[in-house]
Order: sequence, then C-alpha cells, then structure tokens
Amino acid sequence: MAMRGSPARRIVGNPLGGVLGHLDQRARIAGRRQTGQPGEQDPLPTDVIVGAPAGPAAAVLATGEDGRAQWVFPAPYAAPPVVQATAVDPCPDDDDRTVLVALEEVTAWCAVVRVWRTRARRGTGVAEPVGAGVRVHVMAMNAGSG
Repeated sequence: MAMRGSPARRIVGNPLGGVLGHLDQRARIAGRRQTGQPGEQDPLPTDVIVGAPAGPAAAVLATGEDGRAQWVFPAPYAAPPVVQATAVDPCPDDDDRTVLVALEEVTAWCAVVRVWRTRARRGTGVAEPVGAGVRVHVMAMNAGSG
C-alpha cells in the first residue's frame, strides 16, 4: 500500500522527524532560489585573508533569537571543510527536553548551525528552535586531514 508524504512526515512521535521535515523544506526553497551557474561557488567575504588554515579550527558560538549561529572561519579553506558541532544543553536537569544541533550550511569560508529543543507531548514529540544564548562548540578541518 502506498504512503503519502515524506519519510520525515511518517515518523510519528519522534521530534527529530519535525526537524528533518523543516530542513528538507528549507533545502528545497534554497534550491529554487539559486540563480547562479551550476558549480558557482559562494563569493568570499572581503575581510577574510586567503590562505589555508594550518590545522583544525574551533570556536564556541552563541545562538541568535531564531536558534541559528554563523561561524566565519579564521581563514577560508580550499573546499568546504568537515564541520562538527555540539550544542550545550542549557537545562541539563530537565529530562523531558533536550537540544540537538543541525548544520544548515557549510561553505569554504563559513558554517551555519541551528539548534533545536525537543519537547515531549502526549502521543507525539515536538521540536522547536531554541532562543538566544545557547552555546554551540564547533570544529572544522580539511576533508583530507586525519
């Protein structure tokens, strides 16, 4: 029997399903907005010094009102790097809620992350963007680095 909707829509009671559905929708909207030539890269900001970072770069970010944080790398990479992000739970004693982080965009010069907070609800789970001030630990390194 055929099922309607995306796989994220079919995940009942799992708050991650809502996050996946939102990210899928944002990716589709971003794909429609692109007007550049295929393979065209994002332009580098003018205040960034061109050069490869010597090793892994790391930072601690704070989210804005919409739960997003942008990190501009100390120096741009030759290609988009491997980025790892971990959100710090602002309420570790609350067992009913937790936070998770998603990478929304990674380019050669910056990364954008968004932090979500899950909330248990009878029968289903809900995920919503966190507010301002949640800390996110991020690290980037060249894809070829070991």
